[in-house]
Amino acid sequence: MAENSLYSDPALIAVYDALNAGREDYDFYLSQLPNVPLRILDIGCGTGQFALALVVRGHDVCAVDPAPGMVAHAREKPGAELIEWYVGRCCVVPKSRPFDFIFMTGHAFQCLLSDQDILRLYADVAERLAPDGVFFAESRNPAAKAWERWRPENAGVPVVLPEGGRVQVEHEVTSVRDEQVQFVETYRFEPEGAVVRSESCLRFCAKDKLVSLAQQASLNVRHLSGGWEGQTFDEATSPEIILGLQFQNE
Repeated sequence: MAENSLYSDPALIAVYDALNAGREDYDFYLSQLPNVPLRILDIGCGTGQFALALVVRGHDVCAVDPAPGMVAHAREKPGAELIEWYVGRCCVVPKSRPFDFIFMTGHAFQCLLSDQDILRLYADVAERLAPDGVFFAESRNPAAKAWERWRPENAGVPVVLPEGGRVQVEHEVTSVRDEQVQFVETYRFEPEGAVVRSESCLRFCAKDKLVSLAQQASLNVRHLSGGWEGQTFDEATSPEIILGLQFQNE
C-alpha cells in the first residue's frame, strides 16, 4: 500500500484542522481530567489541537507524532512554545518524568496493525505512566462495522476552509481482510479542481483482545465506555471502545 499522504502531503496537513473540527473525543477526554495541573502526554498528536487544548488549561504537556510534517505544522501555532514536541513513536519520549495521563486520540490506535505493535505501545506507555497514571485511547468497535458506510455516495457536504475555498472528502473501502480494513480517501478541492488521494489501513480489534494485550503489559481496565457520552459498552451495538488503562494492583 502507498504511503499515507494524509500525514505528509502539505495540502492535506493544511486542511486537517478544518476537516476535524468539533471533536467530541477531545471533549470527552478533557472531562476525565481533574481540575489541577497535570503532566500529560499526547501520542499521535497530529497538528497539535488536543495538546494545545491541554496546555491552555494549565497542564504540562508533551506531544509526539511519527509524521514530521504534522509536528512542524503544530509548532507554528500560537502557544506551541509551551509544549515539548517529539517526532517519532512513543518510545522517543524520555522516561525520566512520569505522566499522570497519556492520551491517544483520533482513532490513531487503529493504525497499530498487529498484536506486536499494540504490545509495544502498551509497554512504552507503561514505562512512562506515573504509579496512579491513566492511559486513554479508543478504537472503533468491529461489531458496528463502521467501514460499511465508507462509500463515495455517503460523502458529507464540502467543508468551507478558513482561507477560502472548500474541500469534499470521499471514502471508499478497497479491502476487508480479517481485522484490517484498507480504504482510499479522496479530497476534492474547490474551486481549483485539485484532487488528492490518501490510502490507509486500520485495524478493528475486539475489546477482549485489547484488554488481554493490555494485561500482558501489566495494565488493567479502569474505564470502559462505548460512546463519547460515556455510554455503557455493549459488545454488539456500541460504536466505540473507549479504554482507560492503569497499572494492575498487586
